[in-house]
Amino acid sequence: MNPTTLCFGLFEADLQTRELRKSGVKIKLNEQPFQVLALLLERPGEVVTREELQTRLWPADTFVDFDVSLNGAVKKLRQALGDESDNPRFVETLYRRGYRFIAPVSIPSLERTSPNARENGASVGSLPVSRGDSRAGNGAESLPGDSVRETAARSWKRGAYIAGGCLAVLLAGLLFVRTLKSSPRILGFTQITSGGKVHQLAAMVTDGQRLYFQAVDRGRIALAQVSVTGGDSALMATPFENIFLGDIAPDGSSLLICNFAGTARDGPVWTLPLPAGAPRPLGAVAAYSAAWSPDGRRLLFADGADLYEAKPDGSDARKLATLNPRIGGVRVSPDGGKIRVTVDDLKTGFSEFWELNRDGSQPHRLLPNWNDSPHECCGQWTPDGRYFLFSSLREGRNSIWALPERRSWIQPRAKPVQLTNGPLDFWMPVPSKDGKRIFAMGGQPRSEVLRYDGRSFVPYLDGASVTELAFSADGQHVAYISVPEGALWTSKIDGSNRIRLTDPSVMEAALPRWSPDGSQIAFMARTQNTDWRAHLAGVNGHGLRELIPGATAGFDPGWSPDGKSIVLAMNDLGGTSSRISILDLQTAKVVAVPGGEELFSPRWSPDGRYIAAIATDSQTLMLFDRTNQQWTVLARIGIGFPSWSHDGQYLYFDSILTEDPAFFRVRISDRQLERLASLKDIHRLWGPNGEWSGLGPDDSLLVSRDIGSPEIYALDWQP
Repeated sequence: MNPTTLCFGLFEADLQTRELRKSGVKIKLNEQPFQVLALLLERPGEVVTREELQTRLWPADTFVDFDVSLNGAVKKLRQALGDESDNPRFVETLYRRGYRFIAPVSIPSLERTSPNARENGASVGSLPVSRGDSRAGNGAESLPGDSVRETAARSWKRGAYIAGGCLAVLLAGLLFVRTLKSSPRILGFTQITSGGKVHQLAAMVTDGQRLYFQAVDRGRIALAQVSVTGGDSALMATPFENIFLGDIAPDGSSLLICNFAGTARDGPVWTLPLPAGAPRPLGAVAAYSAAWSPDGRRLLFADGADLYEAKPDGSDARKLATLNPRIGGVRVSPDGGKIRVTVDDLKTGFSEFWELNRDGSQPHRLLPNWNDSPHECCGQWTPDGRYFLFSSLREGRNSIWALPERRSWIQPRAKPVQLTNGPLDFWMPVPSKDGKRIFAMGGQPRSEVLRYDGRSFVPYLDGASVTELAFSADGQHVAYISVPEGALWTSKIDGSNRIRLTDPSVMEAALPRWSPDGSQIAFMARTQNTDWRAHLAGVNGHGLRELIPGATAGFDPGWSPDGKSIVLAMNDLGGTSSRISILDLQTAKVVAVPGGEELFSPRWSPDGRYIAAIATDSQTLMLFDRTNQQWTVLARIGIGFPSWSHDGQYLYFDSILTEDPAFFRVRISDRQLERLASLKDIHRLWGPNGEWSGLGPDDSLLVSRDIGSPEIYALDWQP
């Protein structure tokens, strides 16, 4: 028998009419989400793969981004069922595999009549007759008074049970309503900034009247401010070219900032007086993250894996704790009793919160087992200390969450509550001083590739939202990364014959390179459980594999001219320093390039003689001559992505993180540096690997422009 109606919980799904009802009330559910539900209900408790769902929902000749569409259908199904992906009652997600229906499923017609009731002699509207009555069994005669008293006693007990049950239901209902009322939620949001000045990796603080944040100023990361009510933002004058923003003093009198050069991981810490004034150094403190204590009497800062505490001027620093491999996002609770930091795992790409006592003792994970693939950051307490706000990356989307700080006997271990869920990504939450609003970065990345035609930059590839282009040796095909999905695609130059090589629900791809014979693509990718590693895939979409299984990292792989080897930047096993290495594809042997430590972005010259690379602070372009095994300096300037000209006579690159960004090229024969075109009026896309640039098949200059810039929003919320 194939039932047409199936029940689960309070829901009833009619597979014939394609209707979903909850307690008899029809729930709106579109065709594709209902098809997903139907297939899951047909096989409760079993894994339904993404491929099976794809086959059911879309015919073979349908042109659609299957993963994005399927994720959207499952999301709408969960919304209709009131289900949650991280704590499912009905639909369980099995990472990389598919979905499983985990609730009991029944056929309603089998529940309406109980055969046991007839067998036991019960009938509708009557009380069951006990077959074990001792007086009936031994022939004793029942007295009328006894019968009345027994009936009354049974009636009283029944009434007591019913009353008790009603009271329990009432209490449970009151507790449930109270929980709903107390559950924090977003009521609405207002855009604060406009014009695309907010930097993708921005930090933000507030003094109650103004917001201070990291901003884009041409090609550098500057400091800006805007009123908390919105309006025009203004850059703040500092003597530094690039700035990280750390914290604001409890009395709002100054900012903690850090100036840095290139892609350096940390730098000296300064205080910047507000509303104006010259910055003052905090002794010899160099940090990746810094914050003041709530009373302003102590400075806390992280240097690598070490957490320190010092006087406000940076003196008398003492180590509180060591949390490997790297600490960031230092914050102190409003009562001064707790410290929370973000710990970044450089091997897996994970970032998760750790909590310590004020003296650095008893360090422990804040949310153990909450997220199998933790990508949490940007934690901040509300002023009253009731909630800890943070952002978490899940299923490719950044959302704001609130962790209740107060515990109760009902819920002794509080769980984070999701506050935002699209359509925009939100991150970097900062509560207002009165606690009534949350300021956050919001946006949806969109990209446009521009080509320099000799006079100006014009749109390329019909304005497709893509980046990190690479061209086959014959110039007829292109590989690229889609934005924001992060999937690797190939196609002909005219956009036809599109083939997707990677699944964005499984991995995020970057920096593809064609093999000389045009049969394979080398690229790097990261998953929910790994940081960037080198991969290889056939251009037909088959044969995807890790290039060096077991390697802790593999950055920016590129081919030798003969296609027999791949050069890439690697981390020493268990270490953090980058070094240039060469993989022999036939023997699978990896050999370090002499002197290639602390270098990345290797590029093999077309004739095979040279390998170019960048210093890890991105301030020096180096050249390795394989004939004499020596490195020499080609240029000292902020270096972006280097690209060899097709004839091997020049190395092209863009300057980064500078007030005057531009395209340059350096001639190999005499080291002559030439400025080609200004980039100061282009709002560059800041992707996971910085601001990309490259060359077209004719050596034309290409850059990615950000057309979906993040902005600052004020989220009204009910704590």
